[in-house]
Formats: sequence, structure tokens, C-alpha cells
Amino acid sequence: MELDVRNTVCPRTTLVVRRCLMELQPADQLTVRGDYPPAERSIRRACYRRGFHVSGGPIGEREFVLTITVPDES
Repeated sequence: MELDVRNTVCPRTTLVVRRCLMELQPADQLTVRGDYPPAERSIRRACYRRGFHVSGGPIGEREFVLTITVPDES
């Protein structure tokens, strides 16, 4: 699943990502594209707290792409 959160800022960005993650099954992946650097840090922090694996990062000066994997035991 892909999610575009460009043009949104925290806390809305993190809330939208968390809501999408709740709909996924174990081992599913969510790709998030954003353009608000503080949101990248907030998303990573929220995912790590809940045991999700996060890869990816900045592309260019402002944009980022993160791939979040739902753990098998969620």
C-alpha cells in the first residue's frame, strides 16, 4: 500500500500513517511519501515504539520515502 502525506504536517501526518497501519496484515508494507522533515522523525518514532520496521529516508532536500513493514506478531 502507498500513502502520500505531502502537504500535511504533524500531528496529522503521523495520525494518518498510524490509521493506515492498523488496516494492514502482518508482513504487509506501507510506503509513505512526505515533504515535511519533522514528520519523518515522528513517523519513525511512532513505528519503532510499536515494533514496526522502518527503512528508507530523505530524497532530495525536503522529501522522504519510508517503507514500513508490519511485524508478524502484530
